[in-house]
Amino acid sequence: MDLSSIKVWWRGLNIREQRLVLAMGSVISVFLLYSLIWQPLNENLAKTEKTLASRQALLTWVTEDTARYQNVQSTGGSKKSSGSLSSIINRTANQQQLTITRMQPQGENLQVWLDSAPFTQLLFWLEHLANNENLQVQAIDLAQGEKQGEVRVRRLQLGRK
Repeated sequence: MDLSSIKVWWRGLNIREQRLVLAMGSVISVFLLYSLIWQPLNENLAKTEKTLASRQALLTWVTEDTARYQNVQSTGGSKKSSGSLSSIINRTANQQQLTITRMQPQGENLQVWLDSAPFTQLLFWLEHLANNENLQVQAIDLAQGEKQGEVRVRRLQLGRK
């Protein structure tokens, strides 16, 4: 169809039909504008906003964890303990329900004896001292306890890292 044939066809329509064709053309134009341009733009905008929100959440998480990691690194891998060595050891042993029978200072270190302790609780206590109180086991001497699963700590030497 060329332009002249469209003009001939248009002039062949009465006024009412011309208005109807114009109205339908407008409706079809609006539909095409919406479905081909507006809707894809809105979908892409919503998708981009969702991606942005997830990336911002990831950035927040990374920033917080980086700060936490740097804090742990600057304190030598664990938080610094507060208080004297004997008070830290007494407090944490009580938390683990361990009974210390004897403590003796050894320079800047402390030697500890326990008559009977469940082996798993002893391990949890030593892990807590190393990871949370910045203390380390320098020497340990264990013997089998009277009951199964229990040990006797003949000598445990603890010091600050």
